[in-house]
Amino acid sequence: MASGVIVPVMAITGVSFVNEWYNGHLDLKIPVAGAVAALIGAGLSQIDGMAPVLTAIGWLAFVGLMIAPVQTPSPLANLQKITGGL
Repeated sequence: MASGVIVPVMAITGVSFVNEWYNGHLDLKIPVAGAVAALIGAGLSQIDGMAPVLTAIGWLAFVGLMIAPVQTPSPLANLQKITGGL
């Protein structure tokens, strides 16, 4: 996978932060937790064979974040509200 380990972590962090901000809560713990997760992921990816595994787990987590109601409302629900329900 060409994206690397940090890209899905930063995507999750960005989407989570913007979704919380859109919902009226400015939570700075999200970017801090994202930076810590990126550092841990970058460290673990140095183990032989772990980089593709961690990248796949990261993208699966991104898809899960988008569709599962981890945040209320979910990013996908907010996107549908913004675009008029695609």
